[in-house]
Amino acid sequence: MDKRRFLIFLFFAITSFQFTFSQDSGRKSESQDNKLFAFGIIADVQYADTEKAGKRDYRNSLTKLEKCITEFNNHDLAFIISLGDLIDRNYDSYDKPLAILGKSKTPVYNVIGNHEFSVEEQYKKEIRKRLNNRKGYFDFEAGNMVFIVLDGTALSTFAHVKGSKPYELVMAQYEEMEKQGLNNTTTWNGGIGEKQYKWLRKRLKKAEQTNRKVIIFCHWPLLPENGTQLWNNRAVLDLLNNHNCVIAWISGHHHAGHYEKAANIHHLTINGMVEAQKESSFGIMEVYPDRLWLKGYGDQKDYNLEIVR
Repeated sequence: MDKRRFLIFLFFAITSFQFTFSQDSGRKSESQDNKLFAFGIIADVQYADTEKAGKRDYRNSLTKLEKCITEFNNHDLAFIISLGDLIDRNYDSYDKPLAILGKSKTPVYNVIGNHEFSVEEQYKKEIRKRLNNRKGYFDFEAGNMVFIVLDGTALSTFAHVKGSKPYELVMAQYEEMEKQGLNNTTTWNGGIGEKQYKWLRKRLKKAEQTNRKVIIFCHWPLLPENGTQLWNNRAVLDLLNNHNCVIAWISGHHHAGHYEKAANIHHLTINGMVEAQKESSFGIMEVYPDRLWLKGYGDQKDYNLEIVR
């Protein structure tokens, strides 16, 4: 190729690159302008001052959480949701991760997980108060959208003091599940009770009446049915599928993470921070009129979730 032909080729190559780049920049700018708001997501920090077990690096969870909150503070977030299992064991373990969460510039909402109750018996009644989630379940609004936090420990073998009436009632239900051979009949799973179920139904009905979309947070997934799902996942799925307002169920518990779509509801399980092989694992969910875009950090994958309801 002679010098003149090379210069012509180089001119068109550069021009083409600049045009392509400007188009891409335009799309990104337009997309950002269309963003309604964003929120941070954390799952399964599981801090404890104890030795590493397999992939679970309990002590290093503090460093991972510090990096997470530092990154969150660099963004304009409406809130942060921690999807449960902030600690792995021992009541005193709450001190350090809660201190790190206290550095957040935006409100932090704590979902209740099973490891929250891996503490001394005398402290079990203090857990929800310590996490500023006294009832265990509640709802709040952001950007004309309703967010619902559910408590999957209401029916569980670990959240109640052994020998108490609630404990005996749950054990009877657990034994019945064992007879049915359900794969989620484990002592580290749980379910929502009848009172909470009725409350959820009322909240979904209200959201439909006011034409608002709903995102639900719970420590336990509903899907897949791989043994980590909520005890009464089928009943909850039936309820959600009867309300067109629900666009996503976001959970933790299954540290490997997962995603699937069923009946136009996105079932997203966030990777557990305690098992992160990179410097951390968390996400920022950007909310747009037609989609949810999870930007993953560290081990967490990105997801682009279309809102079709």
